[in-house]
Amino acid sequence: MKNLTLSLILLTINLAMMGQSVLPVDETGFITFTEVVPVKGASEEVLFNNALSYLQSLVDDHKKLKKGPYVNEDSTEVYLPLAFTVYHDFPVHSPHGLIKYQLTVSVKDGRYRYLATGFTFHYLERNRYGRFVEVKGKSKPLENPVFKGNQKLWEQHKQQTADKLAQVTEMLKANMLMVPEEPKEEIVKVKVNDDW
Repeated sequence: MKNLTLSLILLTINLAMMGQSVLPVDETGFITFTEVVPVKGASEEVLFNNALSYLQSLVDDHKKLKKGPYVNEDSTEVYLPLAFTVYHDFPVHSPHGLIKYQLTVSVKDGRYRYLATGFTFHYLERNRYGRFVEVKGKSKPLENPVFKGNQKLWEQHKQQTADKLAQVTEMLKANMLMVPEEPKEEIVKVKVNDDW
């Protein structure tokens, strides 16, 4: 009897923990990653150039991104739509879908803010050539707590999202701290010869 009671308590705790998301949610209920990061002594222009070069490197490294990053009119904000693939491992390790989101970096003198929002899961399936392609019209916001079919896989996708954003934001922080080198003046030594 004691084992049955203990098992029921543990099962209740596990079910309660499965419903909790590892992703931060804003006041409207949407998954939002954001932070204001101070950078002492950095001007708005330097921070903007660092943000633009980092997002451009993401475009260059990603074979499917062909456009971007996009800049607002007053050059204080740069944004880029991004995506990454999530996988399922049973019965075979294969792509399950894409998680698409938008990363925005806003800059001011001495600080910047990143904002990642709009997380949506898009299903993938094999086409007739054996390639995985996005299923048109079949997507699901990552905020949905229930996934029909495999709830454990849905929670894994949320954890992968948290891990991916941690990686992207750490790289952003490293790139934003770069200070441009000032050009050094070269001193050219000239030998003056009396025989001219």
